[in-house]
Amino acid sequence: MNRNVVWLLVIAVVVVGLVVYFGSRVDDGVLDQKPEDIKEDVKDRTEDLGKDLEDVGERLFDDGKYVGRSDADDRGNYGYIELTIKDGKIKEADYTEYQAPNEEDPKDEDYPYKLVFDAIDKLEEELVRVQDPDKVDDVAGATGTSEKFRAAAKNALEKAR
Repeated sequence: MNRNVVWLLVIAVVVVGLVVYFGSRVDDGVLDQKPEDIKEDVKDRTEDLGKDLEDVGERLFDDGKYVGRSDADDRGNYGYIELTIKDGKIKEADYTEYQAPNEEDPKDEDYPYKLVFDAIDKLEEELVRVQDPDKVDDVAGATGTSEKFRAAAKNALEKAR
């Protein structure tokens, strides 16, 4: 037998085998589908996959209450936060800033710099909205409070993962 004929037979057997193998793996009816139907099927499957990925991405943290504290700044002030996590997300943030010389005294209405209290409200709301301390912007005029807030929140969230 001629070598060329043998090679042609080998190639023919391989091609027929591949057609049979892959032909048996095609879902019934796929070859009869119209292009519009295939596009719609792909779109539906893609949307389902997207929903599955959203569900995975939504659960950021373990449910519960978590506390965190920042380091003291150069004046001895530090921040303390309690975060409430529900359904894997931050639902509530309660931040308190403590002042030196007695580290047990929270800043209150006697504290002369009132902007701190407006800043705390904004920081708490922003954290609940963005779910990430690194994405919480500084409040103008309260940079130190903003930094202590983020540090305390990060500390608390490390425990919630």
